[in-house]
Amino acid sequence: MDDQIFSIGEVSKLSGVPVRRLRFYSDKGLLPPSTRTESGYRMYSGADLARLDLVLALREAGVSLADIRKILANRTSFTDVLALRLRTLETEIRSKRRIATALRMALRIHEPSPTDLRRLWTVTRISKTEFRAALERFYDDVAGGAPMDAAWKTKMMDAGTPDLPDDPTAEQVDAWAELMEMLSDKAYAAEMRAHMSDLWTQEFDPAAYAQAADATFARVRAAIDHGLGPQSALGREIAADWLAQSARAMKRAPDQVFLDWQLEQYRKHHARSARYQELMAVLQGQAPQAPTGREWSWIIDAMKQLF
Repeated sequence: MDDQIFSIGEVSKLSGVPVRRLRFYSDKGLLPPSTRTESGYRMYSGADLARLDLVLALREAGVSLADIRKILANRTSFTDVLALRLRTLETEIRSKRRIATALRMALRIHEPSPTDLRRLWTVTRISKTEFRAALERFYDDVAGGAPMDAAWKTKMMDAGTPDLPDDPTAEQVDAWAELMEMLSDKAYAAEMRAHMSDLWTQEFDPAAYAQAADATFARVRAAIDHGLGPQSALGREIAADWLAQSARAMKRAPDQVFLDWQLEQYRKHHARSARYQELMAVLQGQAPQAPTGREWSWIIDAMKQLF
């Protein structure tokens, strides 16, 4: 077949593609004719027919004409284009599932209220990418002029971005909406910005602080498991160690002033932080609890005994 030459009409009959569409592909550079007759008519070879099969297969897979042109010109690989198309298709499928969820929820409600309608609208807008973007805007706002470590910021965003369910429950939709509202709360961002300006000074060592926090939480969990409260001798010991280590990470003195600052930060921010963790747990289908809430409460109560 490679030695044969076909007119555009013959190619149309062999492929089932209308002549008008073949001319369009030709004009777009996807199917240039191998040759033309003296009268200017397009003529195609067997290789051109194979090229047309590839164009049709890629179009059927949803690949754009621009990307097909890049493939044919060897400016990009099949793998890259198909992987991109697969990711796009999976995103579209998740979006359609969320819309189907919204419709199912709507059909269960006889007379939807404004709250119901808001929930249904939220379902159609759930996106991990959207959430990540909102979280990044929040951290950029909170950072202000503080020299926040980029790696720490990324780690915190990774920990704070939930894996959203494809078919969320009404409770999960409400949790999503509340989290988004929290991230867009300018007053809350201003409070956190003031906190970060105190924490993220040039002297602050985030790695040392994180290491101290992890070790302290592990000791607190072990104490709780053994039935030891924050008022115990071990509680006082852990509190003193935490105060010293966190002060060292911030290049501050582990004195009454620093202790008062820690207690005040807890008073201001713990409730919001705990609520965030509760909502994250709801979105991930877990019991609504703050994973680090009890540890912080325990260590704060223990620190109140110092000095």
